[in-house]
Amino acid sequence: MNKSIKNRLIFYWISSFIIAYIGYYILWLVMPNHYVFGVSYRMMLYHWEFPLQYIAIVCFFYGIIASIFSEKFKNQKTLGRILICLIIIILSILFSSPFGGMLWFLHDMNAGFFPQNWFSKILYTGSLWGLQMGWYIILLSIPYNVFGSIICYFLTKKGVEIY
Repeated sequence: MNKSIKNRLIFYWISSFIIAYIGYYILWLVMPNHYVFGVSYRMMLYHWEFPLQYIAIVCFFYGIIASIFSEKFKNQKTLGRILICLIIIILSILFSSPFGGMLWFLHDMNAGFFPQNWFSKILYTGSLWGLQMGWYIILLSIPYNVFGSIICYFLTKKGVEIY
């Protein structure tokens, strides 16, 4: 792996997680009843109980995808960069959702709901639930998702400028 790409990847991973972590806790302080993430009706709120684990999954995939699209991002004007940023956001959500679903299922098992064939349930059912609901939970997570989208643009831009 090219050293520049490796450094950019590490930069995206670490900086996105730190910014998302700080942003989450700032919003947690100011949001009514500390509701930062959205929820679905009758959903267990593991993403409220363990927010940093779910944030880390999205930041992991953002780092990989932003590193891949950095060169295209660098060669564009503002409108093209915004479109590439939207692609990065959509792909980050798409790739992280199955893993978020698996993590949610693991938290459900830790809470005492331990099914038979648990390993296949985590892999199949957790992935499927993540794909079905992950994007929806992120969509409901206003203003966290709005701030995250804006920061995605500027963080990707900064990574391109540095590396």
